[in-house]
Order: sequence, then structure tokens, then C-alpha cells
Amino acid sequence: MNATRRLSTVWTAAGYLLAAVIVCVALSVLAARMTAGQLQDQAQWQLARVQASEPLWEWRFRKPHDLIAGRAFGNAKVSVDDDALTITSSDGTPYELGLPVAWSLDLAHWPLLQLELKSSDRGELGLVVTNPSGVSCMALTAGALSPDTASLRIDLRGLTWKNTSGAPCPTPGVVQMLRLRIQAPEHATLRLASVSLLTTEPMQLSQQSTIDLPDEATGTGVDRFVDGAQNVAMPLFHLPAGIDAEAMLSLRDQLRTRWPAALIVPAGVTPQAVTPSSHHSIWWAACVVYVLTLVWLAFRPFKGNWRAWLEIAGCLLGPLWLIAGVHWGLYPTPLGFTAFGAGLLFAFVIERRHLPRLWRWPSSWRDWLWPFAPLILTVLLTILYGHTLSLLPLGHTFAYFGWAWVQQWLMLIVIMRRFEQVLYRPGWAVIATAIVFALLHTPNGMLMQLCFVGELWWAWCFLRSRSVLPIALAHAACALLVESGLVGGLVRSLEVSARFFL
Repeated sequence: MNATRRLSTVWTAAGYLLAAVIVCVALSVLAARMTAGQLQDQAQWQLARVQASEPLWEWRFRKPHDLIAGRAFGNAKVSVDDDALTITSSDGTPYELGLPVAWSLDLAHWPLLQLELKSSDRGELGLVVTNPSGVSCMALTAGALSPDTASLRIDLRGLTWKNTSGAPCPTPGVVQMLRLRIQAPEHATLRLASVSLLTTEPMQLSQQSTIDLPDEATGTGVDRFVDGAQNVAMPLFHLPAGIDAEAMLSLRDQLRTRWPAALIVPAGVTPQAVTPSSHHSIWWAACVVYVLTLVWLAFRPFKGNWRAWLEIAGCLLGPLWLIAGVHWGLYPTPLGFTAFGAGLLFAFVIERRHLPRLWRWPSSWRDWLWPFAPLILTVLLTILYGHTLSLLPLGHTFAYFGWAWVQQWLMLIVIMRRFEQVLYRPGWAVIATAIVFALLHTPNGMLMQLCFVGELWWAWCFLRSRSVLPIALAHAACALLVESGLVGGLVRSLEVSARFFL
């Protein structure tokens, strides 16, 4: 290689490196802005609820998974009964029903427990709570159940609380677990429709309850900067400006352990009492149009460059709407499942004649080794920023390999091949594919950056070998190591979409 070509190669590599750095910075900014918007929306929803005198914490029971673990703790069976759950005691011993708690509850300022329920026989309702220190307290006789009772309102401040050894407990304040404890005769049924926490205090924003957290709070914690909000039920906290998504959520979690109802917003934002609007019917209409369009494109494909662009859009629009559009919450919805599945099924249909590419064997042993280079970086990150490795279930490990295989098939065989058809240089197709892969992990900023860097390398490896099998193995190995040793440290979690904010 002469000097001119070497210089050209160096400049090309520098250009790709600069582009990669710019993309990584942009991904971090995108994640931070989406997280800031989510925090603002959450604060405005909270403010709207309390100003409308609606419960800030409310549980409606329609399916078993509306309970912790989807079942009763004890000898009782849970079944669905129209718009409620029916719990049947198997042997008359006490059982408990866990209420899902996203972060924590403020029982000091929301001390009224409202229950909509119906018991087939007489019994006792008790409560079990656990505070942030892990101490559990019980009130065994919080209320009486009878066939004539359709609802109960319990003032938690008037109950007698004891710990597991029988010693008195103080009246609960902030708790992280709340369970209903039911004592009823054998075969007695309890129909549970809803539970909510109510307050007797007016909730209004005031200048005295507003705290602007300084930049130091990101590294040292919030303890030194929150004295002014000690006895406030709903203080307003402004986060430091310019911090990333992970730092925002870390500060949010620290604040919520002490003020579950706190309004936590980005710097310079004043929340307004706005209830998020629902566009469910509009999204369903759009989904129907999307599915019909995919059917048309599958059987009547366009010709020329437009075909590749339309097929890329068809494969990605549903998954990106679900994930990057922050529509995937705690549980998948029929709409989200339809949109995501339609894009994946369309990719399968347009690539059905080339499925043997999925298990194409590499032609050289080097093509097996090169994809595992990111594993070295993952090991170094785990040593420097990780923790003791957690043992992952064997079934989860094998299942994730299959999922990694599907992801790399979609990225490299379906998407990247079409980018190669419409983009001028193969390197541009590599960068475009890596960006798409990162966006499918929105808004998890650190995970997006790691996925972008990893896919850059794996896409380059695919250009050499055209084999997805070793790349899927390398992807699974890196991801499982991150899950085992980096989650909770450098990487907040492996969750994406709205699940990242939980």
C-alpha cells in the first residue's frame, strides 16, 4: 500500500471514528431528553390527580397479574370475576394479597385506605407493611369483613401496629410494601375490585417546598440538600442541568424513598396540572393501516431503491413505535404486540427465501473469533465498573441466545443488506445498522451506546463473513455478561422503552 492510500485509509478510519463518537453523544442526549420529558409528564400527572382530589395511589384488579406474583400468598386461589378478582380460601388459614408498588407509598400523608370488596362470609382484614429499612409491621384487625359490606375505609393512623415478634411499631410513614391479610373461613370468597389511598390534606405547590438540586448532588447524594422539605408531603425538586438519563433516575430514586409523592422535574421546569391524553383509538387505527400496508408491500413490492427503503421502514416502524415511542410498559399490550409482531412477521415474509442464511457456517476460523472481540471490552468494563457475577438461570441463557440470533438476523440479514443497496458506501450501511440497533434499546442511554459500539463491530464482521451465527453467539455472550456483572452499576438495567423508567 503506497503512502497516498495509507493516508486515505487513516482519514477514512478517523472519519468513521468521529461519526461514531458523534452518534454516541447524540444517543446520550436523546436518552436524557426522553427521561426529562418522562419525569415532567409524571410530575404533571401527579399534580393533576391531587388537585382533582383523585387517588395518587390506586389499584384496580382485573387480572391475576394485578397482584404481586399474580397469586395469593397462602392457601387461596385467585380467579377472574368480570371486572374484579375472586379469591377463595382453601383451608381457612390467613392469606395475603400483595399490592404492586412502583417505588414507595406515603402512608403518613395518605393515611386513608379505601377498599371496594365483597366477602361471602365474616372475616377479618389485616394489613402488612414494610418500611425502607426492611422492617415489617402488621395490623391484624384493620377492618371487619361481612356479606353486607361492599366497601371499607380504614384510617391507618388509628390502627395498632406490631412487628413480627409482637413488639409495638410506630404508625407507618413511608413504606415499600403493602399487603392485605385476609382471615376468612374455609371456601369463603372475597371479591376484590379496587384499593386506593386517600389524603385529608390540601396539596399545593409553594415556593417554600421547591428545592433546586446542585450539580454536587449527582455524585454525593441528596441528603445535604433536602432539609427544607422534611415535613412536606409533595415537595418540588429541580434536578441539576445537563445530567444524563441514568443520573436523573438515580436522583429520582433517592428522593422517592423519602418523598414518594415528590414532584421531580428537570432544571427550570414548573409542572402544570395536566393529565396525559389517551390516543388509544388513533393508535389502533394507525396500526391497522400499518398492517394493511405491510400486506400490500409483501405481495406487491415496489421496484428500484424505493423498495429497499419501504421494506426497511416496514420492518422497523412497528418495533420502533413500541420501543422508541415508549409504549412498552410493565406488561405488553395487544396493540404493542400487534405492532411489534407485524414488523417482525413482515421481515420474515420478505426474507423467507433466504432463511438458510440464518445458519450459514463461517468459512474461516477467524470469522468465529473476530465477533468475540467486544467480549474483551465487556470483561474489562465488568472488572472496572461491575460487581460480583450473578448466576443466571440456564433456561434464560439459552432463550437469550435465540433472541440474540433473531435480533442479528433482523439487523444484518434483513436491514443491513437493504441499507447496502441504497447507501453509497458499505461503511455507511454499517453505521446506519448500528444506529437502528441502538434505537431499538431507547431510552436506556448507556445500553444504547454499548449496543451501538457492539453492532458497529458485528456489522463490520458480517461484511467479511456474511455469517450471522458467530455474531449471535458473541452478542449473547456480551449481553449475558453485562446482565450478570454490570447491571446495577455502569448499566442501570437492561430494560427498554417505558420499562426503563420503572
